[in-house]
Amino acid sequence: MTKFFFREPAFPLLIETDSGVTGAMSGSDLESMISKLTFSSKRHFAVIDSNGEGWSYYPEVDTISPLAIDKKWSKKKIITFYNSFIADVETYGFVGKSLSSKRISKVIKEIIAFVNQP
Repeated sequence: MTKFFFREPAFPLLIETDSGVTGAMSGSDLESMISKLTFSSKRHFAVIDSNGEGWSYYPEVDTISPLAIDKKWSKKKIITFYNSFIADVETYGFVGKSLSSKRISKVIKEIIAFVNQP
């Protein structure tokens, strides 16, 4: 079971994996996702919660910690981070529309829906 160091992030959240970026709408989604994905290429992976706060996931101890290098993420930075894992960004990348009128949590929900579309 994934532990949280100090406190729990605000859901939904995005989490970096060996194969890209995926999202979790709740703690139970996070648990099932972590058990299915691989986290072996780095010591820690980026996590972004719905407040735009940066976190780190440490797979060796299965813990999410608020101690991260990037503490505050903007909407544009989140989209750029997600698109950095896509080979053909022009065709398959996420394009956020009307970003100024959206909250960060809405952008994260849209990215999660974009990731999960068939």
